[in-house]
Amino acid sequence: MEQLNTSTHKNVTVPSMPQIPRMLPLKQVVHYTGLSSTTIYDMLDKRSNRYDPNFPVQVKLSKGRVAWVESEVAQWIESKIAARIC
Repeated sequence: MEQLNTSTHKNVTVPSMPQIPRMLPLKQVVHYTGLSSTTIYDMLDKRSNRYDPNFPVQVKLSKGRVAWVESEVAQWIESKIAARIC
C-alpha cells in the first residue's frame, strides 16, 4: 500500500461559504415575538398608532409570499429586552 508523504502537502484554504440569511414566515415571527399578525402589520403601517419604525420590514419573496430576516427580528427582540426597566 502506498503511503502519502504529508510533508509535501500544503495547507489549502477553502473559501468560506457566504452566510445566507434565514427567512422567517409570519407564523414564526408571531411565535418569536409573542405579537399577533394584526399587531405586526400595524407596527409596519405608518398610519397606525401602533407603528414602530424600528420593527423589521418584511421581504417580498414572491407574489403573495413575504418573510422576515431572522437576524433583524432577533435584533428587534434584543433591543426590547435591553430597553426594559429593571
